[in-house]
Amino acid sequence: MRHPTGRAVGAVRVIALPLIILGIAAHLWLGSMVGLAAAGIGLAAHLVIAAPGGRWLLHRTRSR
Repeated sequence: MRHPTGRAVGAVRVIALPLIILGIAAHLWLGSMVGLAAAGIGLAAHLVIAAPGGRWLLHRTRSR
């Protein structure tokens, strides 16, 4: 199994950063409409789903 190249890791970071920023902004915007408790629950749900997704992505970039 090869380790990810610096290029692959850099590409994932470049893609992830805007998505994280947009996600936080979307949650804050939705939170202003439905209440911060509902937005917090939604954010927590996204984080629970993101953990295995991040592991899967890391595994995919390492195996190539």
